[in-house]
Amino acid sequence: MIKKAGPGSTKRFRCCRKFTFLLCGIVSSLVFLNEESSALPVFARKYHTACSTCHIAFPVRNGFGEAFRNNGYRFPSGTDEEMVKEEPIKLGQEAYKNIFPNAIWPSDMPNMPSLGFLAKARIYMPEDNGNFKETKFAEDLETFFAGTITEHITYFGDFAINQDGVEWGKLNLLWAFRPGLNLVLGEVGFTEKMTLIPARPGWKRDGYATTMPTPSRGVELRFAGNTGECGGYSLAAGIGKNSTENAEDTGNFTDSRFVRGTWKIGGNGLLSGVGGTLGNNAIGMDNSVTFGVNYFNSSNGTEVASQENLLGFVKTGYSADVEASYGSLRLLAQYARLNEVLDDMGIDHGKRDAISLEGDYWIYPWLFGVVRYEYLKDNYNGKITKIIPGIAAMLRPNAKIGLEYVSVKKDALADLNSEAKSSIAFFAQVGF
Repeated sequence: MIKKAGPGSTKRFRCCRKFTFLLCGIVSSLVFLNEESSALPVFARKYHTACSTCHIAFPVRNGFGEAFRNNGYRFPSGTDEEMVKEEPIKLGQEAYKNIFPNAIWPSDMPNMPSLGFLAKARIYMPEDNGNFKETKFAEDLETFFAGTITEHITYFGDFAINQDGVEWGKLNLLWAFRPGLNLVLGEVGFTEKMTLIPARPGWKRDGYATTMPTPSRGVELRFAGNTGECGGYSLAAGIGKNSTENAEDTGNFTDSRFVRGTWKIGGNGLLSGVGGTLGNNAIGMDNSVTFGVNYFNSSNGTEVASQENLLGFVKTGYSADVEASYGSLRLLAQYARLNEVLDDMGIDHGKRDAISLEGDYWIYPWLFGVVRYEYLKDNYNGKITKIIPGIAAMLRPNAKIGLEYVSVKKDALADLNSEAKSSIAFFAQVGF
């Protein structure tokens, strides 16, 4: 986060919205998506800007970043065209619109290679009988492609190169009907919230305790709006096939259904990106409280993405979360209930309860600490609790290093079934 730059009235920012966006673009940074959580430096090149425009620290979006996403990955309030620094190549004349359908509707395409890269490296030391003697190394180069075509179409995707070869990630196509109303086809579902310092950096999905099941491929409709001069609401709903990591798996496209709704009080507008107590004179700070609810249902049952490879399939799950930000402090809490945990024979082992709590504090705009607590219990995997302290530094807007300790406690059943281990990890990430 960036500390408050100086005094300024909220009224002045409302009246000078164009100026605040220009200031935001000059002093800030690069845009990433979550699973859409990944770095997309191509937007930094498009707008000639840097990470803190849309992120408190990649991949976690700030208030303006949420508005950018809700506007179909474009600058809010109709300012996108004037903020673009890399002009697209025109495909056809604007006059063709006047004679359509007797001509092809004109379009455009990026005039630069729409590629970006995120290099990751980590040193990981798992606990073995109270010792941390074994050292493991992992490197990963994620390649991203993204861009916008006219005012309606956005595309983005990724693949990774690592010691196991080439791993395909996602490909999403987005149609922006208007600001705040978007249709997405591809990898859809719930955005992971606790990714500031992942428990194991480099995983496609961190898989913390309250991670919800999500379709592997599907279609999602997103709707967002402001509530007055700040805050806002959002609703996302979609369908897809079973939530497995293998995109080749067969399944009914309408097998899985999901809904997420949020309500934000204070801070940056979810659609406008401005407003609130601090406005844009303190890029990255967003004094606000956001409440969220999630619901998932799968007819045939689905896996929950998890770094510990938790056993069992789930048909119905729901969760609730709250995120509160004030100055340099950010607090998150999420509770999840999965109604059943099914084994391969279809036997129901009862419900799963999970809790995730996290607190982040920014010592300087480039240095922050994180503490996370996790609790998970069901009758198939047992009970697992974690305490995860960590510290990270933004060496540059597109370079992050961190150190974390994961303390894991398991009951006898979890000790038998779970791969979770206490560990110490150092990680580094650079986007370019």
